[in-house]
Amino acid sequence: MAIETPSPEVTARLLPNFSPFRVTPPLGDATSPDKSAPLLIFKGNEKLEKPEWEPSEEVCLDGVMFNIFHREGNTWVEIERDGLEYIMFVSSDKRSYQSNLSLTDPGESFFVIALLRIAFLMAVAPYRTLKFHASVIEKEGRALIFLGESGTGKSTHSGLWLKYVPGSSLLNDDEPIVRIMDNGEVVVFGAPWSGSTPCYRNASAKVAALVQLEQHSENILTGPLGLEAYGQLFQSAALLQSDQTHRQYVISTVLDVAEKVPLYRLRNRPDREAVALSASILY
Repeated sequence: MAIETPSPEVTARLLPNFSPFRVTPPLGDATSPDKSAPLLIFKGNEKLEKPEWEPSEEVCLDGVMFNIFHREGNTWVEIERDGLEYIMFVSSDKRSYQSNLSLTDPGESFFVIALLRIAFLMAVAPYRTLKFHASVIEKEGRALIFLGESGTGKSTHSGLWLKYVPGSSLLNDDEPIVRIMDNGEVVVFGAPWSGSTPCYRNASAKVAALVQLEQHSENILTGPLGLEAYGQLFQSAALLQSDQTHRQYVISTVLDVAEKVPLYRLRNRPDREAVALSASILY
């Protein structure tokens, strides 16, 4: 992602969680270090107004509401919080993102991070890449992705792994990026978003399995599951319902992930025995 700003140093201070992922191209070089074009270009200081028609969709990501507007292939995203409102305009090819953020006001940090999340979500969809609502534990280059609704204990289970499984580490605790690579492997990446747990690691691991967590009075591991995997994965993937093209990309990628990676269900108490069961998948 490339951010055009009047002050790169000031904008970088608005994005502390992006620091581990930042790369600096050679002076005057508008391409990324590998000489490919940026995935997206995000700009500020544009004069934008909120569309006058009704939004096509209201999206809630991590407690933040976005209004999504569509017309003639273009998209507008509105975000409002504490009486402040900002707009982002998205080009039809999902490569250019213009906003009315100054990118230099410290009070904009929340809004920049939130709008970049939406921009990334839209831009990566054609590249067999998803952002999941999940917690990820990694050990020796292999990862388990813990899925489930809010409150089912994803972060708690990851925390128990850190306590009881030597050599394990938290890759991301809320918003990992999952991509199907050119060689067919499914890889999970750390991200500059991680919910309420600060975990911004520029690292990746091969996905060994996905584990749907449910609270229960006993510890019971079942799987691999069959077609049930698709529904759980689809619910966990970040998605813009009102954008039909985006939706089709997400559905296709979710189906591919479901075919390539086994999904288990772990009904569990938050204890060491539950960790032993999920660890048995990785071993």
